Formats: sequence, C-alpha cells, structure tokens
Amino acid sequence: MENINKDFLDSLDLLDKEMEKHIPYVLQDLWELGSIPEYIYQLINDNVDSKRIGKIVDLGCGKGAVLIYLAKRLEFQGLGIDIVSDFIEAAKRHSIENSVNNRLDFVASDFLDYIDQNKKYEIVIYGYDSGILGDVLETITRLQNCISDSGYLILEIAFTPDNKEKIEGLPTERELLEHLDKSDLKIIDKILWHIDTISAINNENNSYINKRIEELKKAYPEKTQIFEQYMSNQIDECKMIENEMICSTWILSK
Repeated sequence: MENINKDFLDSLDLLDKEMEKHIPYVLQDLWELGSIPEYIYQLINDNVDSKRIGKIVDLGCGKGAVLIYLAKRLEFQGLGIDIVSDFIEAAKRHSIENSVNNRLDFVASDFLDYIDQNKKYEIVIYGYDSGILGDVLETITRLQNCISDSGYLILEIAFTPDNKEKIEGLPTERELLEHLDKSDLKIIDKILWHIDTISAINNENNSYINKRIEELKKAYPEKTQIFEQYMSNQIDECKMIENEMICSTWILSK
C-alpha cells in the first residue's frame, strides 16, 4: 500500500503528502488534468470503425474530460475511474452539463481493483505518469486484461529523447519502442504533442493554480512553505515537459 500511495502522489506531482488534501481545491479550475482529449479523439476517429466502439474505460480519468469530449462526438458507453472522489464528483457534474451523463458512469475507486476483474472494453485509455502498474511493458501486459478481442489501448506517455539526459521515472525513446515491440499489442498510430500546445496549456494551468495557491497561503499561513514548494515543483515540471521530454499519445491494438 505504501508503494501505491507513493505512486499516486508522484502522479499528481506531490512531494509532500500534506498537500494531498488540498489538491481538489488547487486544481478546481482545471478540467483536462494532463490529457489532450482532441488527440485521443483524432486517433480513435482515424483508426477505429465507429461501429466497433461499444465500451470505453478511462483508468485514472480525473474530472472526465476525455470521456466527455469523446461522448460528444462518438457513440459508446463509457466508464471513468479515479481515486480522487472530488474529481469524480466534478466529472459527474460536467457530464450532466454536456448532456452525456446517460452514456457515462464515473466511479471513485482505485482502478487497480478493476483491471484484473476480467471485464472487457473495446478501448482502454491510460495515462502513464507513474510506476503504479510497473514499467511500460508490465503496464501494457496488465492492461491487456481489460481489452476485448481486437480491442485497442490508448496510451498517453512521456519519454526522454535519446539525445537528452534520461529523466528518472521515464523511459527513453529507445526503451519505449523496445517495450512496445515486446508487448503483444501492435502499434497502429501515434501523435507527438505539439510544443506550442503544451506551452499554452501549461501557462494557463499555472495561472489558475498559482491563484489558488495564494488563497491557500492566506488561509493556512503555517503551510506556506508546503504550498510554495508545490508551486515551484509545478513550474519546474512544466519546464521539463516543454524542454526535456516528448509527450505522446499512442493507439495500440490486439
């Protein structure tokens, strides 16, 4: 349980567990939370017969932005799972506001409890941002349990270019390709995130986050150092994303 909790904190860029309780407040103005739904839609629309899309599951769905974006454009039944109950409540509200709540369910739970239940989905969506399921190959192998015959995995993952210094916790480009090649899934297509798009998202998100951090500092002055550390870590992470790594979205098939 300790390792799972550490991976969960890492996935939210938390260096201090004390910050965990404040995350819903800090991120209340953000919706997409690390994904670019448009890229996922593009890969599905370009590569999957719409008549074959029955059920989609988003593991670690955040506030439901990806499923809601897809549901407004495609016909399917969707399930979003996230361990942060505040995120799930926001996802439910957003699905109602976008009139897709009749086709989407959102559950506050640890998705680890779902992936080995032998339930099958035509499309599984997963953002690899920590080692919760192991390395890339181990992660894909675990997720295959959720994919129906001839189904698809949408994998969002950042990697270190081979000409850059390796970043701890991320595969290099060569390592990623080796893991994908060793898996039982076939690469169908991919999108490398555009740096201008990433930069614009980061700038907007950080302005919202900083506003909420300043509010928290006034409300809890004794925690100022923790809040400032989180904001500093967030800015450093964004610089690293923009300059030291490549973010990507892949569609793989059985």
